[in-house]
Amino acid sequence: MPVIAVVGTKGGVSKSTTSMALAIWMAKLRPEHRFLLIDGDMHVRTVELKMCSVHDVTLKDVLSDDEPWEKALYTCELEKEGELIYPNLAVLPAGGRFLPPVRGNPLVYLDITKRIFGQMIDGLREKFKYIVIDTPASISLEHLILTASADAILYVCEPNDDSVNSTLASAEGLKDFMEAQTLGVVLSRVPADIDLKRWTTKVEKIARILGTVPEEPKVGESFRENLPVVAAYPDCPASLAMKEITRKILEVKIKRAEMRPKIDQGLLKVMERIKKGAKS
Repeated sequence: MPVIAVVGTKGGVSKSTTSMALAIWMAKLRPEHRFLLIDGDMHVRTVELKMCSVHDVTLKDVLSDDEPWEKALYTCELEKEGELIYPNLAVLPAGGRFLPPVRGNPLVYLDITKRIFGQMIDGLREKFKYIVIDTPASISLEHLILTASADAILYVCEPNDDSVNSTLASAEGLKDFMEAQTLGVVLSRVPADIDLKRWTTKVEKIARILGTVPEEPKVGESFRENLPVVAAYPDCPASLAMKEITRKILEVKIKRAEMRPKIDQGLLKVMERIKKGAKS
């Protein structure tokens, strides 16, 4: 089943908000299917803190080769009147900073980590209709492994040059060696008085715009309540904008894993670049 990596190369662009909204709306729009949200941001852990705070085994444990991935799956804990709101949505929590099982040689670390994560993704594909990965904000080895396992990438950026330029640079770099399908861009935190045409013209250089999400107080309020905005305020403009974006994504035909290079091939160029850098 399709794996979607949500990528935001600058912190604070609502990457995790988008990841949670996408997974929740998928679960609500397609209640007959099961969905999974992976918290791949082991530094911030927003998804874990808001949707799966009670757990024993996490992604950190799986990548450290201490626990099987089957033990790290939890039904989204959000409830209303004692009943689960999204019983068909599972969460794989991050669990804190990952320390590789073998330290020192980055190539050995990369090889072991991609093997473990690749095996996990292969198993998860059999269980869920869609898998959404909330990737770290910064580009790192963990980020590359998470992104390389995806069939498609969804970019998130704000209407400012720092965000747009960094996202464009990352998109060009990932396209160069990952070969994953690009779903499009979510333009988030859009002020009401902005020159939207000016910014959409800039953002379209990255990829097609799937939708714009307005800046509004409810997003901040939901975070202070430690809830995803879609769960706390499902009818607010930001939540409804993400609903329409999710509808568009569900209509896209995403290439399955067997139709694109596997994770080993997807990371081959990364490893070659590391080797070249080590020699220089």
